[in-house]
Amino acid sequence: MAFGLPASYHQYTPLITNLSRSQFIAIAIKISKKLNWILVEVSENQLIARTTNTKNTWDENIFVGFKDDAIYINSSSNGNQPYDRGKNKRNVEAFLDLFYEIIIEKSNQDLEEISPEEYIKIEQTNISQEEVHHASITHFYSILSIFIPVKNYFITPILINLNILIFLIMCFSGTNMFLPETHDIIDWGANFGPLTTENDWWRLLTSCFIHLGIFHLLSNCVALAYAGLLLESYLKKWGTIVTYLFSGIIASLASLYWNVDMVSAGASGAVFGMYGILLVTVLSGVLNNKIKPHVLLIIGLLLISNFFGSSKIVDDAAHVGGFCAGILFGIILTITNKKKQIGLICISSIATVIIIVSFIYLKKSKTYIYEIIEYETGMQEFTNMEKMALEAYGIYNKNDKDELLYMIKDRGIYYWNENIVLVKKLDKLYLPERIHIQNKNIITYCELRVKMYELGYNKINENTNKYDNEMAKLDAQIKEIGDIIKKQIKNKN
Repeated sequence: MAFGLPASYHQYTPLITNLSRSQFIAIAIKISKKLNWILVEVSENQLIARTTNTKNTWDENIFVGFKDDAIYINSSSNGNQPYDRGKNKRNVEAFLDLFYEIIIEKSNQDLEEISPEEYIKIEQTNISQEEVHHASITHFYSILSIFIPVKNYFITPILINLNILIFLIMCFSGTNMFLPETHDIIDWGANFGPLTTENDWWRLLTSCFIHLGIFHLLSNCVALAYAGLLLESYLKKWGTIVTYLFSGIIASLASLYWNVDMVSAGASGAVFGMYGILLVTVLSGVLNNKIKPHVLLIIGLLLISNFFGSSKIVDDAAHVGGFCAGILFGIILTITNKKKQIGLICISSIATVIIIVSFIYLKKSKTYIYEIIEYETGMQEFTNMEKMALEAYGIYNKNDKDELLYMIKDRGIYYWNENIVLVKKLDKLYLPERIHIQNKNIITYCELRVKMYELGYNKINENTNKYDNEMAKLDAQIKEIGDIIKKQIKNKN
């Protein structure tokens, strides 16, 4: 078993004296074919090949050449696999076993019909005539491999790790890991109509990286991993970035259109876009990956779980919007198959137009439902506590000083402070801007009432008139702010 970044194994062996370098390379070509390795490059001094994927690891790169007049064979894991379960060592040993078998049995006589140099040139021609594709990754060799960027699976794990990192930051900042509060999700950048269409257009993108709990995150990350596993070798790095982000943004717009008052978040819209591309490219034959039955089963379960999960998490509009965007992108990529850069330019242009037009339409035409019911319920509680706070005035002229002080402090001041806390809490709801302004005035009104009661308490307790002027000023301020609040409520109605 080899460890490293990437894991690798190498071995030296003496070059047999009666064997030239070109003869050895010719034998190495024959051995590679017996081992079903894919030839990538050959010359009279070296051979580079690639293994095929197995259930234990992804493919390995094989180098056969010469160092210090000795044969040097190296097998290294493709990408950054930290361990290889002994696969690289087995590759080297399998090569050497066949090499010594050929030498002992002298089975290289079939090469004597043509010179080793001519044999190598023939293989060079075959390699140049055949397009050498990078290995298409078709499975994960371990859970760890889902998160490690390697060749042809580079952008996907970065996106997965970014989603996980953002979620961890949210949790460490106080967001509930399993059932986050709605206002926390919105504060972190979820898609919510009243905010997104007013000024927070960036929520169309940030919502693709915010998740509604750890199970929502895990479901989307696994679904994204399999999408990238099958698609990234075809889309390449920039293609994966472009299609993923545009699918996510279009999914967010679809959610805004159909879900008037839903708070939407998660990577599933973008992930469904990737599966839309996968569907088109597989059906059209553009994508040559053979999807194994167990992979199809996993994908099916993931998609079903996203459609039929809890009602708080599932946003069918975003899923459908992302999937339709993916189908459109897949059709464009199929049409421009051999000119992928042109296809990506077309996708970027069309998606940008769709996003701009849709956003302008939604901004002008949609009427969103704010959290008015919750606010009005809370303000009814405010009215009840205001009545209790004002009861202190009802006994102002009574002779019982202790009772009067009690009413001012433990009834009046207490309930005005409770109302300040209540309005600040209600102000966190998503409400029209005019109500947020009204809330600030109400808080100011309550704060003035608290000051008035404190001065009244001191006046009675000290039996003095020195607070009268200040109380008169406060009374005028209370009347002024009260008139402003009444006017705001009247204009609202």
